[in-house]
Amino acid sequence: MRPHLLLLLLAAAAAALPSPADCRHGGHHEPPPPPKHNGKSGNSALTAALAVAASLLALVLLYLCAAIAVRRFRSRGAVGREPPAAGSSSSSSSSSAASRAAAFLRRNGLQHHRPAFTYEQLRAATAGFDAGRKLGDGGFGTVFLAYLPPSARPAAVKRLHVPPSPSPSFPSASATITKSFCNEVLILSALRHPHLVRLHGFCADPRALLLVYDFVPNGTLSHHLHRRAGATAPPPPPPLPWRTRLSMAAQIASALEYLHFGVKPAVVHRDVTSSNIFVEDDMRARLGDFGLSRLLAPPDACSTGAARELVCCTAPQGTPGYLDPDYHRSFQLTEKSDVYSFGVVVLELVTGLRPVDVGRERRDVTLADWVVAKIQVGELREVVDPPVLGEGPGVMASVEAVAELAFRCVAPDKDDRPDAREVLAELRRIQTMLPDLPGGKGS
Repeated sequence: MRPHLLLLLLAAAAAALPSPADCRHGGHHEPPPPPKHNGKSGNSALTAALAVAASLLALVLLYLCAAIAVRRFRSRGAVGREPPAAGSSSSSSSSSAASRAAAFLRRNGLQHHRPAFTYEQLRAATAGFDAGRKLGDGGFGTVFLAYLPPSARPAAVKRLHVPPSPSPSFPSASATITKSFCNEVLILSALRHPHLVRLHGFCADPRALLLVYDFVPNGTLSHHLHRRAGATAPPPPPPLPWRTRLSMAAQIASALEYLHFGVKPAVVHRDVTSSNIFVEDDMRARLGDFGLSRLLAPPDACSTGAARELVCCTAPQGTPGYLDPDYHRSFQLTEKSDVYSFGVVVLELVTGLRPVDVGRERRDVTLADWVVAKIQVGELREVVDPPVLGEGPGVMASVEAVAELAFRCVAPDKDDRPDAREVLAELRRIQTMLPDLPGGKGS
């Protein structure tokens, strides 16, 4: 019998019990004699009634407290249903993250869409996640060089960091990491483009969430543009020739054109940076790291205007210096957010400078603001990368045309920016301005 029904029956039974006066009269309901002292009898009856009411109220309160305690216990058990491994909160979080990821992959039919490596396979392929195999660190994980069996084919394995959950009832960073993992598997499973890094497989294990990508051996665009020498660091790569920079810009523009127009629903990368552009041995560029990417939906309640553009309402995320200010203000993500970030990358190609540098004057800390100001007063040459200037006056016409395109891409209002198709067409036109230089072919 349910507890609240039992309580009601007890209350009804108490109300049905005969009064003490009835008991003295043997249960016959004869009218009692008139009271001799009206005041004292009335007070006694009132006191008895209040005592009964107080008892019932206490029972109700006790029942409510017990019900709340049971509900909290059950909800806590549901949240922490994954058994902890070795009593560690970090192991518990990893186990929960793996369980959530596996459930997501099953719901979306992705568990067999890509090879599902085992943890043991990838651990052996990376020599136990040896620090000597580390290729780099990202916001969500560490990337290791792996040699996959049976042919020892090189690959890049990203091991996502799953921090311990602070409380079973409080959202943790592990949920964000799990979302990033699922996002990459979901989106990259459907993409095919020569200038996108390809996903080869994954592993959702309680010990780690792992993603397996193409190995792109020549570092990142950031590494090539922002060269640093040091006593213990390897020698920096040689400066990129202008024709190579222009070719890379066209290649990444073609990847964005594919994401925005070549797949349905469209994909917004949301983190187009020089650190997420990888360089092949032959200096071809490939865009990777889709952990923040989003699929764009048709216009919905988030769309306030009559425009028919695709939009997604979400909290702004991205890398400082590359983040679209319009998206930051409106919380409305569109493909033009990628165009803004790409414009910043193009400014890096032109100047060789970092997108954010606190060593510059306050108004010039952000590269986009600084270079735009220089372009507006006709002083672009002051910020062009010296190795590019050293190539002679023959390249300056194309450098200025590329800078003008970047100027349009980083316009504060998204409606003033070109889309990826326009950007790609303009870059291919600019490439024809260098017919005498080898490597002019863009993509």
